[in-house]
Parts: sequence; structure tokens; C-alpha cells
Amino acid sequence: MGYSNYKKLKTVTKTFGLDAEKIRLFPTVDLVNPSQWLLETLEKATYFPLTNEKVKSEKIVSPILSEVAEAYLDKITLFSGEDLPVDSDRDLSGECDFFFVLAPRKPYMENPIISLVEAKDEDMDYGIAQCAAQLYGAKLFNEMEGKKFPILYGCATNSHDWQFLRFENNVFYIDSRVYTDLREILGVWHHILDFYTKKS
Repeated sequence: MGYSNYKKLKTVTKTFGLDAEKIRLFPTVDLVNPSQWLLETLEKATYFPLTNEKVKSEKIVSPILSEVAEAYLDKITLFSGEDLPVDSDRDLSGECDFFFVLAPRKPYMENPIISLVEAKDEDMDYGIAQCAAQLYGAKLFNEMEGKKFPILYGCATNSHDWQFLRFENNVFYIDSRVYTDLREILGVWHHILDFYTKKS
């Protein structure tokens, strides 16, 4: 089961000796307008009964993240459904819904992982907890591969609500704001990926 075992953020922090705070992560967000392709794709998504996690992930979350990834093709690669094995004895293993790595156009998973997204049907608290466990796993994975990144970002979404978190100095900073406006969601993702790509 791995990462999906973590259904409460408190379980993650207590298990691994970490901490958590709720803050405003992004005081200002530059709006990014969606492309016509994304608008049409999301409109077509409404033709389907969006009744479960899988279809929401495929029809809504994936197109949004793909649009973001397209703007950074020379810097990052977006992966979906890959395993992130770190420590099976401590349940730090399992599949991640989506994650970005700071390496362009990779045909296989490679470090460094910089950000993860966990899609849940409705339970955002569960999504935040599972994403937090994956962020901790990504930190360990990066370090095992010789890449240390002091800050990693994550996100939980039910396809409508998007809540972000930052993992830094063994503390999960949970955004006190939940985003629903598509232009703001895209803006936050551009802010996050700019943070990494402008340094590299």
C-alpha cells in the first residue's frame, strides 16, 4: 500500500519526526490565462460523468498539468503513475499520481523530483497527507541519488479544489488558501516551476 496508508497529516509527521504549519504560501499570484486547447479540453470533460478519482484525474487534472509542463519542456518532465520506492519497510513506496522532475524530456523516471500532485476524489485531507508522505519520500530519493533540494512543493486536488504545500527543513507548510480559479492554479504552478528552472 505504501504512501496511500497515510490518511492523516499527523500520522506522517509523527511517524517520521517532522512538523507541520498552516500559512499563506503565495501572498500574490500572477494570473496565467489558459490556452484555447485547455479550455476546450476541460469543456469536453463535462461530457463525461465525473464520478470518480480516475476520470477526474484523466480528464481534468492531467490536462491542466500538461499545459503547465508544456511551458517548461526544455527544463522539466511530467510523470504520471510512476512508483517512487524509497523504504518499503516504512511504507515509503508506491505509485504517485503526478510529479515533475528537473530534467527535460526524460523517457524514464529520474531525480531530482521537485514537485508532486496527489489527486483524490473528495477527501482533501487524505490527499494532503498522502502528498506529504510522497514529498518526504521524494526528499529521501533525491538524497539517495546525490541531489539535495532544500525545498519541495506538493499539491492535493479533487480536480476542483487545489491546495498546495511546501516541504522545507522537515516542516510541511500547508497553504491556508485553496485555489479554484484556473488562472490562479496555473499561476501558482508557474511560480513553483519558475523557482526551480530559473536557478538551474
